[in-house]
Amino acid sequence: IPSYRLPRDVLDEEITYVKKHGVEIINGERIKKPSELLAKGFNAVFVGTGASSSRKLRIEGEDASGVYHALEFLDEFNLGKKFKLGDRVAVIGGGNAAIDSARVALRLGAKEVIIVYRRSKEEMPAIASEIEDAEHEGIDIKILSSPVKILEEDGKATTLRCIEMKLGEPDSSGRRRPVPIPDSEFDIDIDSVIVAIGQGIDAEDYFSDLEYSEWGLIEI
Repeated sequence: IPSYRLPRDVLDEEITYVKKHGVEIINGERIKKPSELLAKGFNAVFVGTGASSSRKLRIEGEDASGVYHALEFLDEFNLGKKFKLGDRVAVIGGGNAAIDSARVALRLGAKEVIIVYRRSKEEMPAIASEIEDAEHEGIDIKILSSPVKILEEDGKATTLRCIEMKLGEPDSSGRRRPVPIPDSEFDIDIDSVIVAIGQGIDAEDYFSDLEYSEWGLIEI
């Protein structure tokens, strides 16, 4: 979470508050099996590691230079890494990570930032006030659009090719499923692309002594 939204002094106060209440915080130690903590005498183990890897688009050109994935991008930004995104940045997705990435891109000097989202604005899962703030900052939201290909020159992303969508019948989430409109492709010239279409868990992050659902969620 970028510091403009979660100031670090506020975060430090929260951590200090927790520690003052007797919570011990151990850093730099990797737990491979939560069950081992039970064997050491703990009565319960709460796993709150989250889904810390960005989901991939799985389209042609995603591996080109200038294509970033939101969680890794935001993590490295918070750690002080320098980025040269260029003037035109497209962000794919409609959640909080997409909004955060778009607003960070502006703060890194991008002159034009476009959010590409495959459903309607009303169905964007990001916090409504964050969406409103992003628009006030000049970020353009292109709804009912989905990427199909990233074009590149000499290994560098140059164009995001999208297709227009329409809303069909509701899917398992209860939202109307976006359906591509034939022969409606259009191109967006870009210097960088940030992919923010959801989060998952990498294989090495799974605990061998726990069971998981098909979505990578812990079975409890």
